[in-house]
Amino acid sequence: MKKRSWSGLLCLAMAAVMLAGCGGREKAGTSEPDKKTSGKNELVMGVSSSVTNLNKHLETMKEGWLMLGAVYDELYMKTDSETRYYLADSVELSDDGKTVTLKLKDDLKWHDGEPITADDVIFSLDVNADPDNGAGYANAVYIGDRPVSYKKADDLTVEITLPEPSASYVTILGTLPLLPAHVYGNDTDIKANSEANLKGIGSGPYKVKEFKNGEYLELERFDDYYGDRPAIDKVVYKVIPDTSAQEVALQKGEINFMEVSSQAAADMYEGDKDITVHTFPEGRVNYLACNKFSDTFSDPKVKEAIYAALDGEEIVKGAYGADMGTAANTIFSNATQYHDKDIKGYEQDTGKAEKLVKETGLDGKTLKLVYNQDRAFMKETALIVQQQLKDVGIRLEVEGMESNGFFDRVFGDASDYDLYFNGYGAFGDPDEVISGMFDGTWGINLEVSEDQLDLWKQGRSAADDKERAGIYKELQEKAVEDMSIYPIAYPNYVFATSSSLEGADELQTNPVFEDYTKLSFK
Repeated sequence: MKKRSWSGLLCLAMAAVMLAGCGGREKAGTSEPDKKTSGKNELVMGVSSSVTNLNKHLETMKEGWLMLGAVYDELYMKTDSETRYYLADSVELSDDGKTVTLKLKDDLKWHDGEPITADDVIFSLDVNADPDNGAGYANAVYIGDRPVSYKKADDLTVEITLPEPSASYVTILGTLPLLPAHVYGNDTDIKANSEANLKGIGSGPYKVKEFKNGEYLELERFDDYYGDRPAIDKVVYKVIPDTSAQEVALQKGEINFMEVSSQAAADMYEGDKDITVHTFPEGRVNYLACNKFSDTFSDPKVKEAIYAALDGEEIVKGAYGADMGTAANTIFSNATQYHDKDIKGYEQDTGKAEKLVKETGLDGKTLKLVYNQDRAFMKETALIVQQQLKDVGIRLEVEGMESNGFFDRVFGDASDYDLYFNGYGAFGDPDEVISGMFDGTWGINLEVSEDQLDLWKQGRSAADDKERAGIYKELQEKAVEDMSIYPIAYPNYVFATSSSLEGADELQTNPVFEDYTKLSFK
């Protein structure tokens, strides 16, 4: 088993990542003046739950990633077209793809005034090399199940040696948040250091002013920040568990940011001049999969019949809505590097499906599908799929499960169900989370061909960008041919803000915002 943990996957899948795509959608209508929360130069963001500590390495929930985004800066953010440097001044990969040289900017400071140096990089890597402390960035210190080695070259430079060539490692390393070694006394057992974890000494444009667990996190501008001076004086994350209460607070101007969780909620703001709805690709793939341990799929024509019965566009339209997601075409999302939008996904052919149902004897069976009832859109998707299969003569029983039991079941070798819905992070480099979904890292119940596994290896080790693009195009086509999964939707991250907030669409990342210095009020 590779060294990565499921909690690490959740962390990384929520990490701020570069996304290309849709911008904000301005609303037109009433003529009331724009509201600025309490008349102050402060951003107040409504969140449904609170962080429990202020150490980003220990945070696994998306609300936590949102709340700590302004406190900790990334080293850099790498996309297909550019690298945006934050704490790092440069990063270089050797010609053989095995040595990474990372250099920090000079004169960086922690929020307590201490310098940020290569020692902090080494400490942050050491923290993640410790398998027992709960840190969520194991991919920064392991390539597969083999550890990387690293050393301090000078006060600002760290050299990292990889056990094998990995073109994706450079992208992964960029999202590593540094921890202040001096605050933790160089003790990598961060899980046990509750006092340090509550200090929240970070490197970002805002520093912690006050934190009250379950109520709010208040940040103030960090005047010694190395980058552009933030235009907004204060950022406050206000915990409001009830969505309806958040909506009221937004409309009254008590908050000026909230996540939108349904199409009905997005539609509610049509015609409201004071509120803008923003839509970003979330960087996920929600999909239907066949359990290879079920005897149902001993005949490959069964899977073919199911795929031919489905209409992905209709599923997304009915379960998600126009703003909340788009129909998927490959195992890469529309926020994954090398995603090929021109590859054709599966098309509905009910005549073919009905014929195969009779040939395989599916019309005499009842199949079982399980889904994670804690994930958005899964129940609605299950009901639509149930009906589409019924239309071609396939009976489907659906069962919603809570998260822990669901993952224990579908990532193991259970054979008492046939189909399941799941989703995975599909952002940035495809060798990050996506490869783990197909090579056995996260689960073992997908049927994946040796040819496809070989393409994953080729894509990981190819250093030339054009070569990687060609490999990943072939890989996406091969996954469609293999019928590895049925990609259903690319969910969107949708949020509403006061229309007076500017810069929310400048860098489209999830969770928002990659760079808080881009934000300002009119």
